[in-house]
Amino acid sequence: MHSNMNTPLTPTNVAMLVNGQERYGIATIPRLYAQHWPDMVFVSFGRGDLYEWLSANHARTVLIDSTDRFAIRKNLLRAMSDYRRHLHLARKHADELHAPFADQDIRVVHTHRLTEQLVAGMLKEDGYKSVWQINNNSSPGRLGGMSRRFNHRLARWGADLLLPASDFIAGNWKGSSVPMRTIHNAAMPVADFHEVPDPPPMRCLVAGRLEHSKGHHSAVAAVIAARDAGCDVRLDIYGGPVDDNAYADQLRDTIRQADAEQHIELKGFCDDLRQRHRDYHLGLQCRIDPEPCSLWVCETMVDGLPLAASATGGTPELVQDGQTGMLYPAGDAEALAERIIQLYRDADRLKTMRHAAYERGRTRYLMDRMGEETMAAYNSLFA
Repeated sequence: MHSNMNTPLTPTNVAMLVNGQERYGIATIPRLYAQHWPDMVFVSFGRGDLYEWLSANHARTVLIDSTDRFAIRKNLLRAMSDYRRHLHLARKHADELHAPFADQDIRVVHTHRLTEQLVAGMLKEDGYKSVWQINNNSSPGRLGGMSRRFNHRLARWGADLLLPASDFIAGNWKGSSVPMRTIHNAAMPVADFHEVPDPPPMRCLVAGRLEHSKGHHSAVAAVIAARDAGCDVRLDIYGGPVDDNAYADQLRDTIRQADAEQHIELKGFCDDLRQRHRDYHLGLQCRIDPEPCSLWVCETMVDGLPLAASATGGTPELVQDGQTGMLYPAGDAEALAERIIQLYRDADRLKTMRHAAYERGRTRYLMDRMGEETMAAYNSLFA
């Protein structure tokens, strides 16, 4: 089925399975690989934002434009009840891929989500190597541990190698008996290092979908507290939706009650956020529930923007507390305010953190490192 199996792999031998309709979140990762490895093959299940992006950027793309679609339910028990139908559909899609994979000498199938992982599992049965990159967290105690046992059993069947995005995520898969390598996420550089004038004012931003788990309310409360302490701190909130969103309304009410509308603004979604990083002194990452391995954290460091970050999930693996930023207990707006006030009052320390974040970002969180580690992981399957 394949050419000489002892020949070291190149990106031409790898196919990444993706949901062609995705735009944000995990969809960022295939874009990174496509930019770094133009010869990689992408299998897009359906048309949409990601598929159009891959096509516009001339990625080698195979389209599976079937009317039969996976519909994985969030309720685990219901998802398990649909399992047989999903496996049947995965088998069908795997069979569709044999011809294009043979033509392009594909040897490794790389996936991100459960739907594509089922297809990769079928292809594993056919002799391909199946790699699951894990960017999502799961609760170990969910349904009395049934969720973890189900995931482990599925991985033993369908994966040759797991690539968790952080050691925190890797902990969810210990006991699965599937080989693992932690590979942290990365970012593409967009601009050279840029200084900003010393505060005041101190310009902060927080970014992400406007929902409680992202913790924007902690950022708002902390900035209000810092201002009450006499610090001229400003906050821009990027993300949405800003309309028909009870959480966004709650943020507006808090800002209005503090008479802070001139200093804290909801900016909505922004397509050029990274180009704006250079204009801020401090980023706020306020996630309440565990963050697996934040792509935004990687981007801020590559861009030289220090963070005050919630110490949840994989974030402490990325942010060096006191060096490239400061960590605080998740959901503790008072502790976050203390970090903001400390940095406001110590412009030299803030400037040093900016340089340190940029240096760490450029040495640890570019795609060169992620690509090298990923290719080494692929080749370990043939050692």
